Amino acid sequence: MHADRNGAATMPRKTLLHRVTVQEGLGEDSRPEQSVLLDGDRIEAVLPAGQAPLHAPGVEVVELPGRTVMPGMTLGHTHIAYLDVVDGREMLFKYSVPDLALAAAENTSRLLSLGYTAFVGAGSVAGIDMALRRAVDSGRLAGPRITPCSRDLMVSGPPERRNPEVGKRIPSDLMRLADTPEELIAYVAKEIAEGAEIVKVFSSGDDTFPNARSHELLFTAEELVIAARTAHEHGARVRAHSRGLAGIRNAIAAGVDVIDHATYADDAALEAIAERGIFVVPSLHQPHRLLTRGTEHGKTPEYLEGIEFQAEVDNTLRILPLMVEMGIPVVAGDDFGFAWTPHGSYAEELETYVGMAGIPARTVLQWATANGAKLAGRGDEAGTVQAGRLADLVVTTADPAEDITVLSRPGGIETVLLGGRVVAGTLATHPLTPNGEL
Repeated sequence: MHADRNGAATMPRKTLLHRVTVQEGLGEDSRPEQSVLLDGDRIEAVLPAGQAPLHAPGVEVVELPGRTVMPGMTLGHTHIAYLDVVDGREMLFKYSVPDLALAAAENTSRLLSLGYTAFVGAGSVAGIDMALRRAVDSGRLAGPRITPCSRDLMVSGPPERRNPEVGKRIPSDLMRLADTPEELIAYVAKEIAEGAEIVKVFSSGDDTFPNARSHELLFTAEELVIAARTAHEHGARVRAHSRGLAGIRNAIAAGVDVIDHATYADDAALEAIAERGIFVVPSLHQPHRLLTRGTEHGKTPEYLEGIEFQAEVDNTLRILPLMVEMGIPVVAGDDFGFAWTPHGSYAEELETYVGMAGIPARTVLQWATANGAKLAGRGDEAGTVQAGRLADLVVTTADPAEDITVLSRPGGIETVLLGGRVVAGTLATHPLTPNGEL
């Protein structure tokens, strides 16, 4: 192992991760006794350990028996600047923008040590996603690959309750409020010009929102069409916060690329989503944690009963297996940054899908790796342990397809590589004892 001029760990041109279990990231069981050959920032080959080029010149062999190599994960729904908030007002006004920026930078860098080599934004307070992307790309900040999202593009309320006075209370640099088609077109174009690669809109409300509940519409069907068309014309994609069924249907019809939450989707909506290949980033973990831990953070039992999130949790549990059967591209990533789902606890969402919803761990890993890379726009470049892909890899002390909790266990993630460079942990040989054990 060597170090570059910035002190970052680098490796020889070719490195062999030898005698590992490989979790490819494609929803299949892991394969033991494999070797992964890295050439610079790419995976050159994945082959049985018995066929590995152990004595080839210029190859450093790193013995990793008992370890699993899996793809780096993508957090598919990221509010990197939410900081232990408890409601919509705190999202915007709890902290100053400088404080948000510093904390968001810390959250960004921390993602690497947690096995996340990419994130896709889902609503960027004050455009912080775009600034983080520039900082990471320029080398000023250590962090994962970033697909930056726009500021939330919001309306003041459902179509029948629009109130222009609301916009006067929300600084447009924090959130864009667009109650007219002209404002919507201008804001979408402005966000993309500032660096957003995906635009966030709201087809429905949310029982925790101050302006509309989950079953109510926010954007009209026509406004969603305008937003999607404008974003696509400028080379960006659109993701829609969609909880209520009417909002989900409108988002599908408008041609959005991502539906967030989909908590009240029915079978017909799922069929339409599958037919169009729309990504779904479900929401099970955050609502469940709010219902079970909200009282620890000031939420009253009456409030928790009134938001009707249990119905959303119940329907999400119903539709998750259906989405798997239909081949819908599901991506992991819930609303982190709330007090009950703090940043850094991302792997707990994966455990919720396995333990509460009964989704096989290998499938959940595909949601977090191969599907996440596709959502990030790198489906042909990253997200799987395959020859030719970027060497964005995670080395774990156990097979997460057998025990998903290894990803949240202290010390469970041993090494993280980004483009072949060690960015978290160390990469050291683990020799066997004379008895052949670790």
